[in-house]
Amino acid sequence: MPDYGYKVIYLNREALVKAGYGHLADHPFIMDSDPGYARLPNRFLLDRALGVWPPKGRGEGCCPVLPSRISMKDYAYWLCNALEWAEARRVDLMTCDYLSVLVGRYQEEMIKGVWSAENRKLSAITVNARVQIALEYGMWARDKGLRDVFVIPTTTRRVVVGSHENSRSHEVKEVESRLGKVKVNKRVLSFPTRDEIKEWRQRVKEYPGSGETDVLIVDLILNTAIRREEAACWRVDTLPLDPGDWRILNPSQPEEYQNVSVTLKNGTKGQQLGIDEFLDKLGPEGDIHLPLWLAKRLHKYRETERVTALMNKVKIGKTVAEQKQLMRQSVHLFLQPQTGERYNGELIYTLWSRRVSHPPHWCPHLGRDWWACTHLEERMKQHAELIAKVLATPNINPEHPLVLQLRDTAQTVIQMEIQPQLRHRSPLTTEIYLKWLFNQLRMPLSITRQWVDLGNEGSSVEGGDA
Repeated sequence: MPDYGYKVIYLNREALVKAGYGHLADHPFIMDSDPGYARLPNRFLLDRALGVWPPKGRGEGCCPVLPSRISMKDYAYWLCNALEWAEARRVDLMTCDYLSVLVGRYQEEMIKGVWSAENRKLSAITVNARVQIALEYGMWARDKGLRDVFVIPTTTRRVVVGSHENSRSHEVKEVESRLGKVKVNKRVLSFPTRDEIKEWRQRVKEYPGSGETDVLIVDLILNTAIRREEAACWRVDTLPLDPGDWRILNPSQPEEYQNVSVTLKNGTKGQQLGIDEFLDKLGPEGDIHLPLWLAKRLHKYRETERVTALMNKVKIGKTVAEQKQLMRQSVHLFLQPQTGERYNGELIYTLWSRRVSHPPHWCPHLGRDWWACTHLEERMKQHAELIAKVLATPNINPEHPLVLQLRDTAQTVIQMEIQPQLRHRSPLTTEIYLKWLFNQLRMPLSITRQWVDLGNEGSSVEGGDA
């Protein structure tokens, strides 16, 4: 009998809704190599999706945060990979040992490129994610009485994190993490030059048929640091329809410096609070600053080019009722000019990184970092005198008063201005942006080592005899 391999599938949405199982419409399922329904893996995925068994607390204590549909999709594919490896290597994940099998064999084969689609070494992030989900599958099985003792050795480390009481202070805390985890290389930011970005943006704008809309999406990401999924989910009324209702944050400033406060909730990262009728994720709400000049461009697009694109979609309706229904369903701001269909995250990635010639490694997420670093650089220009003093001091060390003053100044900008716009508070991000800044200043990067501990980047896993 042929081996079909393990596969992730999604069931027909309409059929599930009619059968009364609409809540499973976006839930992934795993088919085994027979092919057949993979009973235990799918039990595990359902328990994870419903919060019946979270790895933190393992079903005991406070109510867990339910994983989003994107997270569940990732979990399914990672587990599918582990199951296929186990079958190919004749390993039973219900009995295998963590260190000798999951780390010593599965992890090692991915690191060496033995177990990969193109026989190339996989990144530490990919390896850790796959091993982690296989580990959680074993922990779940132990808790459900499906396997014997499962030992996960852990280690406790002291890390320095930002204090919740003061944006300019730090505190030490202890975190527990599993042994055997692959060390993730520290991310170093590097951007195209301003001229390269300008030339790339012009190519996007000149793309036949959709360039004017494409470049508006590009400008929205570059000037607000929103994620591509948030851009795809941007609604017609995300920016209030009446300019008189716009919340100007700094009305006393010249118009070119004024910002409009906009609330995002569709497609935002974080806990999934639901799926709306248009299949968009409802995430945590967050406010961003939108430059007034860009808000005016969005408003103009909303009343001109978008109307034309919407008419192209409405034309396919055969009756007035069908046409009105198509108009009611078109709630997203950005529509493809020829068809009137919405832009999704994949299309935004395509127009940014595939459709026209672009700088190496340039992608929408890096555009988000570009906004953060550009903002930090511009704000630090106001402290040119302090920077000059630091650079002029010979043999300067991390505890020198001038260095501490410069660090606090940069961290204040990051924590009070950049992180609220990005809507996350990772200490890892703080160091990444500080290192980028100090690289631009041609200052020794060693002075940042004591400021932020990167060991806080991973999630802890409880170990011991399960």
